[in-house]
Amino acid sequence: MQTFLRRLEILNFLKSRHLATGTEEIIQHLADAGYIDAQELKTKSQYRLIQRDLKFLLGDEIDEDEFDNEFGLVIERGLGKSNMWRLDPYSLLSYSFEKMPDYMALALSITQKHLKQVLPSDTQNVLKSIFQDAQQKLIKQEKAIAPKHYQRLTRAVEFFQRGQQLKAADFDLSLLNRIYSAILHRKRIHLTYQSQGKQKEYELHPFGVVIMLPKIYLIAKKEGDMSQGDEAFRSFLIHKIEDLQLSKQANEVPDDFELKHYLDQGNMDVLVDFNDTKSYALEISITAYEYSNLLLDLRDNPISDDQSLTQLSENEWRLCASSKRTVQLRNWLLSLGSQATVLSPDIIRQDLLNHLEQVWANYKN
Repeated sequence: MQTFLRRLEILNFLKSRHLATGTEEIIQHLADAGYIDAQELKTKSQYRLIQRDLKFLLGDEIDEDEFDNEFGLVIERGLGKSNMWRLDPYSLLSYSFEKMPDYMALALSITQKHLKQVLPSDTQNVLKSIFQDAQQKLIKQEKAIAPKHYQRLTRAVEFFQRGQQLKAADFDLSLLNRIYSAILHRKRIHLTYQSQGKQKEYELHPFGVVIMLPKIYLIAKKEGDMSQGDEAFRSFLIHKIEDLQLSKQANEVPDDFELKHYLDQGNMDVLVDFNDTKSYALEISITAYEYSNLLLDLRDNPISDDQSLTQLSENEWRLCASSKRTVQLRNWLLSLGSQATVLSPDIIRQDLLNHLEQVWANYKN
């Protein structure tokens, strides 16, 4: 019982400190609080005793500098060979579901449902009790207020893929956890990647994770390519990563890097010609009545920031926008069928003709 109380007091002390604390400070506190003999404060036996306590609370090492404990205890390197100890504040999160607003319970339930495959497992563990409380809140509200049916609403919100439906590939969530850890702790990663039937080894600087249903990508640059621009970025499908380890080397990702800006520049698009990355002034003739779904969609969801849509006659429109020569653009234009004709540039017109000729060659016999 004495050991249990001493270890509980160590956790309480670290919780009150909020900052990383040295072993000597912990020993001094325990002596002042009467949990260890103050007369033997500086003996090696007392130091070893508290070290054993801290090692027990830290738990087993599951990855480099990551440990399996439910207390949120974290070890950091201090000066020289000394260790510093602190409690991760996020592991101490608690929330009374009795006081939880209905809208928050609903938001948490939907979050758990749709993001459980991409949230880091340690984050899920931290939020586990909160998610459970949210579910209990919704169940209670559904019984008390029948018209609202909060629980039912969680089953009525889904993500959906536009176009042909593709099933998501299985992947090892622990690999995704290590990627998140590398980004969080600013570390490089070593991975083995399966590509075109061959395995390749990479040392990478991880920049971020992109979720493009049904696929999840790691965005990174190879070691040695950090001085290059956007052309040096590479995307790796998570389900094709066969092994991934954190490096002790720090990554060199700029502090001001924003993944959203990278995506907004079209860097995840597939180019028709990988050597042609420039943007073109696209001009399209569209045949449609004013309130057609096509025109309504283009007004609500323009294909570029500088898109303009001009009416030339009752059913004739002119669309102008900046665009790269991408497979996504080509497939969209083809999906419009006879409603759209590319007027310029000639190179994008030719991309369509080349593709149609290839398709026709497959069917003409």
